[in-house]
Amino acid sequence: MNKQELLNVFKNQIIKESKDVYGASDTWIGGYEDGRIDALTFAYKRVKWLDAPEKPEIPHWLAERIEEYNIDSSIEFWRYVFNGSIFNPGERAWILDNDELISKIFLYGYTIEKEPVWVVRINEKLYFCRFTDKYFEKDSDAPTYIESGNPSLIKKFTNKDKAKAVATLVDGTVEEWSE
Repeated sequence: MNKQELLNVFKNQIIKESKDVYGASDTWIGGYEDGRIDALTFAYKRVKWLDAPEKPEIPHWLAERIEEYNIDSSIEFWRYVFNGSIFNPGERAWILDNDELISKIFLYGYTIEKEPVWVVRINEKLYFCRFTDKYFEKDSDAPTYIESGNPSLIKKFTNKDKAKAVATLVDGTVEEWSE
């Protein structure tokens, strides 16, 4: 049962108990029923206050292996770690260092870490976009720039060395980009 289902159970029970109290003539029984409603309301508020557990972030390579090999339990996962050959030594070391996080991904699910990307900044407002298409310009090697107001057109590099090479060509600087 998830949090929302539990809240619905409490809410329905509070409504039911409130209807039952409405016709009670005896003050002792009415007080008893009021106490039940108060207890249910208290529990409802406590459940509402609870935070849902956060899904841990895992590296892209780990998510790929979990999906590729259809690993759906922590027991199966650890079997692959110790008996299989799907992880290289560096990945296996990362897994062993983050064993608590691994146990959480099969309980709560996971999100995939965004890989860092780099952009080439030309000046305060301009970013590198692409090199001009030869059909639109006489000088096909000329770079095209875009203002930071439209980030979808800015060229994002997953390889920092490539970004540095372009920055050298266009006399810009490399910076990490986050959206």
